[in-house]
Amino acid sequence: DLHSFPTRRSSDLPCISPFNAWVLSKGLETVHLRVVEQSKTAEKVVEFLSEHSKVESVNYPFKKSHPQYALAKKQQKMGGNVLSFYIKGNKKKAFNFLNNLKMFDICNNLEDTKSLAIHPATTTHRVLTNKERYDQNIHENLVRLSVVLEDFEDIKNDLDQALIAI
Repeated sequence: DLHSFPTRRSSDLPCISPFNAWVLSKGLETVHLRVVEQSKTAEKVVEFLSEHSKVESVNYPFKKSHPQYALAKKQQKMGGNVLSFYIKGNKKKAFNFLNNLKMFDICNNLEDTKSLAIHPATTTHRVLTNKERYDQNIHENLVRLSVVLEDFEDIKNDLDQALIAI
């Protein structure tokens, strides 16, 4: 019976304010430029980390060793700004790395105006069992990065000093 449902007014529906809509629309005008730059920087970070002596391996869809590289190249123009890597060592080494970062924020969210670093095993994937994390290659030495608009040399220097410190 339609008459038993409460009537909804437009003010009851979830929506954003006109000002917030305007701010979002202004940001959308430059999103393409920002994503392209973020992806270019992320590719440089992948190359740097892949050659670092304290890094075991790097996960990035446009890295030729990635298991879905061919699919990513077919579906995407660029690899994006998110990557992950395994530090040589254990959870303690990963935490030491994160704690030594100066420029990156440590967060469990991957989008911001500042580059972010997270430890997936203790944040985004913490509710999984050890076996479930292991099956998804979420090991204790895994770190995920979201690279945004800082200068590549600044990012590289911060990652390098944090890796050297472990």
